[in-house]
Amino acid sequence: MHSGYNKQNPALCTSVEEMRQIDLRRRILASSYMLLFAMAVTGAMAVIALSVTEILQAMTLSAVAVIILCTYVIINLSGPSEKTPLLVGGLLLVLYFYLLLTGGVNNTGLMWAVMLVPGFINLYGYKNGTVALLGIGIATASVLFYPEFPGFTANYDTAYRARFIAVFGALTALTALLDSSRHRTQQLLEQLTGELEKNASTDALTGLANRREAYRAIHDLERRSRDLHSKYVILIGDLDNFKLINDTYGHAFGDRILQDVAKILRDNTRTGDIVVRWGGEEFLLLLPNSDVRGGSLLAEKLRHRVEILSRRYVQPVRVSISFGVVEGNSRGSPHNQLLAEADKRMYRAKNSGRNKVVAA
Repeated sequence: MHSGYNKQNPALCTSVEEMRQIDLRRRILASSYMLLFAMAVTGAMAVIALSVTEILQAMTLSAVAVIILCTYVIINLSGPSEKTPLLVGGLLLVLYFYLLLTGGVNNTGLMWAVMLVPGFINLYGYKNGTVALLGIGIATASVLFYPEFPGFTANYDTAYRARFIAVFGALTALTALLDSSRHRTQQLLEQLTGELEKNASTDALTGLANRREAYRAIHDLERRSRDLHSKYVILIGDLDNFKLINDTYGHAFGDRILQDVAKILRDNTRTGDIVVRWGGEEFLLLLPNSDVRGGSLLAEKLRHRVEILSRRYVQPVRVSISFGVVEGNSRGSPHNQLLAEADKRMYRAKNSGRNKVVAA
């Protein structure tokens, strides 16, 4: 199967991946902040519990604070991971339900939800976070209003319980709306970034990669060849007598030919090949994992396809292209010398009668 360069823009894919990594780092940072806050609050609760001689609760809260501290150290030493938000969320959820059931110090355990709601939205996004909080809210209401819920030792009056559920729901809705707005803004930013990347690396007329993107791709190809000890091929093709066609039939017709030739090059190359509008009527093809023989066969195929393109037009025009082919490898010449050699061979093809392929 063959596909064109513009069906999968490497620069665009890189930008999207960078956005994902940025979002992951944001969630990891949110996890760290939540752990620090949780450790501070839990430690303060432990001190208060100790001051009122609630020794067992003070020991429990101190142990939880130590666990939170250890978790904080681990996630910062281990580096970014998709599992970090799950670990932090699970830990904080256990602490929340412990404080809900026991009441914490002086029945202040429910205040933990003030941190839990924005924390879950930040950790999991407004969609998954809201669903999780909805489940937590239902579980909380069950604990608060189910008669003699197992393990429930806190002493909340009925009005306090009802107000808490109302505040929990309102806080969840407000936080989800704010994060939804942030998410839409981020999506718009990603879309604009993608469009800017595409415009910066794509030729507007043909939809092929432009010279700027070609140099990036050549550097990547040269590096991969060096790392993997593989071969690659550079093709430079130039339409024959294109200036005469432009002068005779006009630039609009010339642009149509460029677009048709670009489509031929795009449709008859592999997914991993890169097709570039090198400039004017000149095209560059980068063929990874190929040798000069394979490159020459492809160039002949493309030359023939371009040649029969002439039959498509009402105008009595003869369209043809001349190719220069050169092979690169991990021990060979740098890409600038290969480009110069491919260009020389292309001109030798032109000078020897045009509509030819020169590979040596």
